[in-house]
Amino acid sequence: MRRYLLWLTVAGLLTAALAAACDGGEGGNDGNGGGPSPTSAATSAVSPTTGPPFPFEGPLGIDLFTLGIFFKQGEPVRLTITVAASETITLHYRTTQRYDIVITDSADKEVWRWSKDKAFGEVVEEVTLEQNETLTFNESWDQRDNSGQPVAPGSYTATATSTHCDVNLENCGQLSASRTLLIRAS
Repeated sequence: MRRYLLWLTVAGLLTAALAAACDGGEGGNDGNGGGPSPTSAATSAVSPTTGPPFPFEGPLGIDLFTLGIFFKQGEPVRLTITVAASETITLHYRTTQRYDIVITDSADKEVWRWSKDKAFGEVVEEVTLEQNETLTFNESWDQRDNSGQPVAPGSYTATATSTHCDVNLENCGQLSASRTLLIRAS
């Protein structure tokens, strides 16, 4: 178990460093936990790699990285979403929204949603990823619920979903990844 936690911590550190390098200083955290303006393209970075950065089956995969799984109460939780292609693929979107993040509690009740109260342009767009190319999005959760209240210590699940659709602009949001977050009292 210790080795597994050590591996998760090291993987999280490497992911955070990689995300910061890909972000180029234009990141998605505006300091208030809400992320960038919903129409901003600054939260995504297309980064060619030598291969998919994580294992997945099929032409497209998604992963959600956090810097570890344990967080002090009130500590911002950095979240990095990576969408990777193992072959050239075109992603179709009905709006300018590229992803969503939902935090649920141990009873699977929604606590926080990144897109809540955000407006997205209703524009049909396509994004083509070449083989081994990735899209990376950086966000932060300030451990507050949808009402702005601090969450209690406990176990939470963060789920990131890509909002792309099939070519007919149907079946959107079918690709997601989750991580467990353990909030400890300060």
